[in-house]
Amino acid sequence: FDSMRSPTLLVRKVCRRWYHATSVAQENKIALVLGSSGSLGSTVSRYLSRDLGMTVIGADLMELPNETDWQLDGFVPMPPFGQKPSVGTLTTRLLYGVSEVLEGDKIDAIICASGGWEGDAEFPPADSDMATAETAAEEYGQTIEKMMRMNLYPVLSANYIAQRYMAKQGLIVVMGATAALTATPGMLGYGIAKAASHHFVQSLGAASGLAPSTKAQRQHNRKLRKHQNEYLDELTVVGILPTMIDTASNRGSDPSADFNSWTKPIDIAKEIGTWIDKPLLRPHSGSLVKVKPHPNESEGAFFQLVR
Repeated sequence: FDSMRSPTLLVRKVCRRWYHATSVAQENKIALVLGSSGSLGSTVSRYLSRDLGMTVIGADLMELPNETDWQLDGFVPMPPFGQKPSVGTLTTRLLYGVSEVLEGDKIDAIICASGGWEGDAEFPPADSDMATAETAAEEYGQTIEKMMRMNLYPVLSANYIAQRYMAKQGLIVVMGATAALTATPGMLGYGIAKAASHHFVQSLGAASGLAPSTKAQRQHNRKLRKHQNEYLDELTVVGILPTMIDTASNRGSDPSADFNSWTKPIDIAKEIGTWIDKPLLRPHSGSLVKVKPHPNESEGAFFQLVR
């Protein structure tokens, strides 16, 4: 991974598929899923690929083994968090990897499913010795930086990829958090990263041509879009804000919880699929949408506009 242009990037790509899994004749669409090896990202990738017949490019620390009924159409390996990659490093890695897989095509949807949670590091007593205080200070900073790298930096990198490769009527979906709509005591780094992701959704959404706005805002945004790629004219940016997603790791960290109150990854995947397939059913660009299980389990989940 020392050179972004080197074959050591190990970008994997396979032939494009020009059919729909349900035999419905339509133009093949392409999705980029960041965090494609995680519980949510792999579920989204599998659904878009197997059920909707889309071409899916994954990006994560490592690629999952191929399954019998589906596989990614391309994969971009991202640098480990332990290397403390900057936004620029992540963006450059993604830029070269995606360009090799696309070969001139455009992306219809970018889903930012990467992320993670970690609580605040504990502060030592105020009268502790300097060595203890210095160690705690380093842990304090590392926790915040880790949360930014896991939850925010991939979103910012995706923004750069979008302005270069996004197709018309494009969609960007960012995983936010209901918790970050308010104060997050005990998880400062996580809250800051998710709140910043919400701000990204609202800011980029407001710059698009599909955001609700005043006449003055529309005039300003039209001037802004003239200096950028025309993808913004029809771009929709949406943040999905779960409370808790039902994954194996979350169950392991809270085994006594009521799992029926947690959102199933497949319900999020299906909603994203609907937004990709039917742009008229998308929320307005810049929306933050809560998701939680439907009281009737057979109904899956319901999505509620909060901002």
